[in-house]
Amino acid sequence: MKCRRILALKPKGLVLPSIHASMVKAFRSLGADVREMPVPDDACKIDSFLESVKNRFDAGFALDLGVDPEFIQNFREIQLRLKIPWAIWFVDDPEGYAFPCSCEPEWTWVFCWDREIARRLSEGGDCTIEHLPLAADPEIFFPEHLPADLKREKGIFAGSTRHENIFLAKAADSAMRIEETEEKLWCLYSRDLSQSLYDLLWDHLAAERRKPAAPAKSDPLAKLWVHVLAFLLGKRKRVEVVSHLIAGGVIFGDEAWGEFLPERYRGRIGYGAELRNAYARSAFVLDVRQPQSRTGLTQRVFDAGACGVPVLTEWTPELEALFDPSVELASFRTIEEGIEKREELLFAGPKKNPGRAERLRTQILHRHTYAQRAGRILEALW
Repeated sequence: MKCRRILALKPKGLVLPSIHASMVKAFRSLGADVREMPVPDDACKIDSFLESVKNRFDAGFALDLGVDPEFIQNFREIQLRLKIPWAIWFVDDPEGYAFPCSCEPEWTWVFCWDREIARRLSEGGDCTIEHLPLAADPEIFFPEHLPADLKREKGIFAGSTRHENIFLAKAADSAMRIEETEEKLWCLYSRDLSQSLYDLLWDHLAAERRKPAAPAKSDPLAKLWVHVLAFLLGKRKRVEVVSHLIAGGVIFGDEAWGEFLPERYRGRIGYGAELRNAYARSAFVLDVRQPQSRTGLTQRVFDAGACGVPVLTEWTPELEALFDPSVELASFRTIEEGIEKREELLFAGPKKNPGRAERLRTQILHRHTYAQRAGRILEALW
């Protein structure tokens, strides 16, 4: 079998480099010859980048198009000049990366961590987008052997208060009566967190305008309004859910948690061994999705599950597509239901929860590792 040469663009940021490293390791374990290069971030670097990689690779791989705006703007031209297939795995909303305009369909194989986003963008588009969920790296996340009498934390949440977006934050600050609208919509959304936030916002806008929602979806101002409210309600949901469900546990993440829950906040935490150890010392791991996720599962489900720790997460249709929620993890549709599930987990204690957690870990090792994701991408490319 021919050894395939893959150019893997190394992204910047906090989360993407860890996924990138796991994928590079997985590609190599499957026999691919992977060479990493940093994402070129200006026009001069892009020219030298093209010269250095021309005729050297059989395919390219990037997460979220490498994130850099300059590179994204020039990516289509890069594809046309290199003439090699590119596998792009979006682990964020592709719309934020100028997709599909940023890619040349003939040379693009697109994967998306969110099933609903993949379905929506595939309709009538030139690129077929395959649903490829996130995964775990079992070499990083695995059960830690701790003393049987160790006093565990009553739950842990590790994550930011909100998905950072400077543009939407500024738009929210300048919007009139935004707090009043946010409060009204939160009352509707919190009744069932499993409902589509974006559908709720478009329906509300249509009712306010007394016009159908479909035509408004092409209106830039209407789209901005929806994204701003989703941004605000995403933060509101995360703060409300974590505040109620981590009543006696601990929180790791950005400093804003110190303002909301100072008695629970323990600062930032490193991805890898530090996070694995924190998961191992907790009775359960709480998962709350960000608004850019329509149905997709977050990294916490896979990482905590690979550690053999019980997971309490928002319900989404993808849970039932990827796991058996009745026996592998606990889910909730409202804050009240989440509190009930939390109490069940705490009451059962570590002596009874391992059955559920071990089933989740087994499922992840069998179906949801980065090696399996890398294998699927290689199959699609060749």
